[in-house]
Amino acid sequence: MKRLFICLLLLVPVMTFAGCSKGNDEPQAETPDTPDNPGDNEDNDDGSGTVKPGNGKILIAWFSRWGNTNYASDVDASTGASIIVDKGTLRGTTEVVARYVQTAVGGDLHLIETTAPYPTEFDDVRDQNHAEQAAGTLPSLKNRIENMDQYDVVFIGYPVWATDVPQAVLSFLSAYDFSGKTVVPFCTHDGYGAGSSYRSVQTAASGANVPDGIGIAIEATDVPSAESRVQSWLERIGIGREEPQGKSIRITAGGHTFTGEWLDTPLANEIRGMFPLTATLGRYGGREYYGSMPQRPTHTEDGQLRFENGDITYCPSNNTIAIFYAKADDPNMGQLTMRIIPIGKVTSDLGIFDEMDSRLEFTFDNVQ
Repeated sequence: MKRLFICLLLLVPVMTFAGCSKGNDEPQAETPDTPDNPGDNEDNDDGSGTVKPGNGKILIAWFSRWGNTNYASDVDASTGASIIVDKGTLRGTTEVVARYVQTAVGGDLHLIETTAPYPTEFDDVRDQNHAEQAAGTLPSLKNRIENMDQYDVVFIGYPVWATDVPQAVLSFLSAYDFSGKTVVPFCTHDGYGAGSSYRSVQTAASGANVPDGIGIAIEATDVPSAESRVQSWLERIGIGREEPQGKSIRITAGGHTFTGEWLDTPLANEIRGMFPLTATLGRYGGREYYGSMPQRPTHTEDGQLRFENGDITYCPSNNTIAIFYAKADDPNMGQLTMRIIPIGKVTSDLGIFDEMDSRLEFTFDNVQ
């Protein structure tokens, strides 16, 4: 009965997208306060499903108008339906939830971007979404993830549009083979829950495992205070922080000894084959020690423009090794200008780095 009601809504645009809450990441369709069949509404965010991650990495992909709309530079975050201020930075509400997930479990962030931006006016977005849903249009996307095979768990985030996922999310899901991966949906909404969006994700993610009851739906106005709720949800569904795969290492510098774990990747293993490795590293920005490698490794891969505290990384652009020890969450220091490749992680106390001299000789060696 509810499916027939939703189909009728799609055929009568004037009856839908009638309202918009200030806090929502996106326009929200007008739906009854009490669905005809409450059990058919997929707003089940109690984490009753569970995930059994393998040894691969985590990807956190999301779509929102923020990042897909050419807003004016002076857009007002207090009245913009898709925008909130997060740690001094303007973000969409769905992106904020994506970053909560990353803080809790690690992983790589990916904004799903359409080739053509969405309009800035609410009515125009409503009309375009109606047309895309009715016609089954899959908008073209700007970027493709070339190494999707490395990911074992893929989070998919989106705002609920007309009780379903935006068509750009279906474009993303249809672009890859998700066989053997677990896909975990999360969404923001204006008070009517996830709608039929979880089922759409299950259908569109080819070959994926999307357990029933695994998603979370957060009302947009609740997003600024929802971090602990997201953390509890992740614990309930059984997803924890990525742990480095590989062998223990020892790092010595300035009379201090640190322990760490080395990743099991071709690049990390090649650099580990150079152990004991000694390099002179200098402090930069109160966040890292970095310096030139004694020789350039041959194995490289796509890097990233973010880091986590404790990361040991290699930068192919300037052949440097670095240890990031602070400020991963600082919006002014957490974004990099050159791509880095994680090769390991320091697991001992990072606070000691602030006490050391600004330029030191570091030695990396295997734990005997």
